[in-house]
Amino acid sequence: MGLVVMVFAAPLLQVLLVNRSPWGGPDLVTLAVVWLALARGPVWGCAAGLVAGLAADVTPPADGTVGRTALVLSVAGLLVGLRREGRPLPVAAAGAAMGVLLQAAAAVALGDDPWTAVVPELPRTLGWTVLLGALVGVLLLRRRPRRIEPYRV
Repeated sequence: MGLVVMVFAAPLLQVLLVNRSPWGGPDLVTLAVVWLALARGPVWGCAAGLVAGLAADVTPPADGTVGRTALVLSVAGLLVGLRREGRPLPVAAAGAAMGVLLQAAAAVALGDDPWTAVVPELPRTLGWTVLLGALVGVLLLRRRPRRIEPYRV
């Protein structure tokens, strides 16, 4: 339940806290989607990407194409959810990196931002997001109960 609340609160926290800090910070919306996909699977990850992405697209100051972030995070949530049974650290890190890089590529491709505006902020955001995504992703997967197979003779 806490992760679902995080998906709804992430766009607001992103605008109020992270975007105002001078040192940069992680993309909380991407992290919320990746964490929910790791904890619940591909369907939850895709739905969380759609909901959180649309919320991020319309949260002021909304300056880009509506639906761009929703599309990118839906794909990221789906792919992370499909690969969650593997190694948690690389899956969480790759999912976080994919979300940030695809958002930057989509912003440039749709003409919302020029490359000169996207590239200087990308390394800091990518570093913070991948680091937090991997660390918390591993903690989430360790908390998840293991499925016990029935004993067969």
